[in-house]
Amino acid sequence: MRAGLARVLGGSAVFGTLLLAAPAPAQVRDVEMKAAYIYNFVQFTSWPSERERERERETLAVCAERASVLWPALHAYNGRQVGGRAWRLLDSATHPKGAGCDLLVLGRTAEAQAAPGLLVVRDGAGAGAAINLVDDDEQLRFDVDTREAARAGLRLSSKLLRLARNVL
Repeated sequence: MRAGLARVLGGSAVFGTLLLAAPAPAQVRDVEMKAAYIYNFVQFTSWPSERERERERETLAVCAERASVLWPALHAYNGRQVGGRAWRLLDSATHPKGAGCDLLVLGRTAEAQAAPGLLVVRDGAGAGAAINLVDDDEQLRFDVDTREAARAGLRLSSKLLRLARNVL
């Protein structure tokens, strides 16, 4: 009896190890990668001086749709320091047109809601965002629209521009 139980438990342990070693679904990795890119974009963005005074508060207000596939991955950054401030994810439904947000993350079909001092990042190609995340030959890349950034009064680092797939 003990030998049989040991065999079953041993087999379960091996099976469990194999499950843990199995690669995560590609979509999960893709979503986590997009969230990491978005987190890092903040470090390469300078806000206008009047917005800098507001930025002296302790949190970085990041707004996204709660129903977005990116929400859980963005939420994982809550409380992390970025640019000297704590990342705080908020539901964009409660912040019309990005009011009170420093960063607005939009889905592919959402309308851009740019406002002064608001960094808009879109998951997919589209107008109205300073940065668009794009899948290019199964690799995550991003395009930068410096005109949109300038309209919002934002300055994007030359390091970020060099890493972009396209700069408009």
